[in-house]
Parts: sequence; C-alpha cells; structure tokens
Amino acid sequence: MKNLNKVILSIGTNIGNKTLNLQKSVELLGSKVKIKKASSIYSSEALLFTKQADFYNIVLEIIYEDSPQNLLKILKTIEEDMGREQNFRYGPRIIDLDIIFFNNQIVTEENLQIPHYDWQNRKFVIEPLFEILNKELVEEEFNISGQKVEVVGTI
Repeated sequence: MKNLNKVILSIGTNIGNKTLNLQKSVELLGSKVKIKKASSIYSSEALLFTKQADFYNIVLEIIYEDSPQNLLKILKTIEEDMGREQNFRYGPRIIDLDIIFFNNQIVTEENLQIPHYDWQNRKFVIEPLFEILNKELVEEEFNISGQKVEVVGTI
C-alpha cells in the first residue's frame, strides 16, 4: 500500500494525561472536520529518541474537502492551542497531529509530505491504520520488526 484515497491522520502524545490529550485533540478536530473512524488507543515505546515516556497513539479517518495545506494549518493550530512547544525533533510532546494520507494526493513541500515520509516504518501508525481499514496486518510487509504496540483503550 503506497497511498490511500482517504484522509488519514495519526495523533500521538507522551506528556501528561495521554488519554485526555487524545480525547481533547479529537474533540477540537471534530469541531473543524468530520471524523469518520477512530482506532483504539495504542501504547508504544518511543522510537528514535528513546529516553522519554511511552506514547499513546490513534489513527483517524476524516472527511475533509479543502486542501492538505489548510488541513495542516488546522492541525498546527490544535497543537498550539493544546500547549505544544517546539523542542528537539522526536522529543516529548503533549500532542502531535500528522497527515498520513490525503485522498491519493502526493504532496512534496518544505512543510508537508504526503504520504507521510515514514509511516510504513512505524507500527504505531500501521497497526491502528489496519484496524480502521479492517485489514489483517502482515508485519513482514513493513519495516517494523521489534516494535511493540499494545491496545490500552478507546477514545
């Protein structure tokens, strides 16, 4: 799977009350877009900078008719409203909202790459994505060996 004709977002958090952070981000997002499906909440260890708390992650399918750039503005506003501070790359964050797919579009801009540049290497994106797509995950098709995720709840 290289692309999808759906708008798919990934949301992650590892600071504070992680379940509440996810719920609040979904609530704020729901005031701007139509949320079609939400995955379970998955817990995962941090990948690239490992000396930080575990993350909680979800994947959403949304209905959005405007441009990917305008959706990115909405996501950045939600991050800012929730108190996200820009620190070092892959560091702890109260909330992180990423566009994974956008209706089969390919976007390569300085501030936005769709499909997300590394989604296929992140089990915390792949497993919840396959959950909402109702597809069986064949881990050998992805570069995710050794990564662990666990369902810890629902939104």
